[in-house]
Amino acid sequence: DLLPAEHVPVTDDHYRFPEAHAKPLTQSLLANDRILVVGHTGCGKSSLIMQLAARLNWPVSRVNLNGETSVSDFVGQWTVSNKSMGYAYGVLPTAMREGRILLLEEIDAADPGVLFVLQNVLEENGTLVLTDKGGEIVRPHERFRIVATANTLGLGDDTGLYTGTRVLNASHLDRWTVVYELDHLPKDEEAVLLCAKVPGLEITKADQLVGFAHALRQAFEEEQLLTPFSTRRLLAFAKAGILYGDFTHALQTTVLNKLPKTDRVT
Repeated sequence: DLLPAEHVPVTDDHYRFPEAHAKPLTQSLLANDRILVVGHTGCGKSSLIMQLAARLNWPVSRVNLNGETSVSDFVGQWTVSNKSMGYAYGVLPTAMREGRILLLEEIDAADPGVLFVLQNVLEENGTLVLTDKGGEIVRPHERFRIVATANTLGLGDDTGLYTGTRVLNASHLDRWTVVYELDHLPKDEEAVLLCAKVPGLEITKADQLVGFAHALRQAFEEEQLLTPFSTRRLLAFAKAGILYGDFTHALQTTVLNKLPKTDRVT
């Protein structure tokens, strides 16, 4: 019954929790596990964490570690304002001190320096030492949590889909207490989600679209396609089909034009 606090995600009433993961992941959050969620792009990794946090009234700091997030962005740095020096704390110490869930997106694409900073923090009751600030020690608030998402399991990318992902060393991987592998929703649940998210879409058409998506996912698993078919892409396809009143045109603009030529043929 608490009012949402600052930085708490907005609840999506149409969101459907994956039955196999929602309860165990909630228990992992409460137990202060270091959680790594792995799965193909667009399968709902971030949405799952954000919607759990929304229901638990838990503030979230979300940062994309796609290689453009520097160590100073992550930890903090000295800045000059009005001719005076001040230390601007980065996202990591802020989340630690304020008891937020720190959601690290695409950790398998992170700068190695950022991963090195995380090493000690990932330990049980781990602390952060700010060497640039005279060795100040940041201790975690009791509600501080770390969750990361990745497209690969830190073993590199042999598919060519996720350019820029890196191999994570065994020492780093060992610090994540639990790993959840996320897949797409079952057909009936994904169809209900489509209808909820796309006004005007009838369930019969949603069933057809989901069947189409699952056929393409199966083709991807059988290596007949080079690219996976995400729920995100399926939603874009459905919305465009309703908007244009033409699913053939929608297929071209939201799906086919993003694919290599061999995949378009398939």
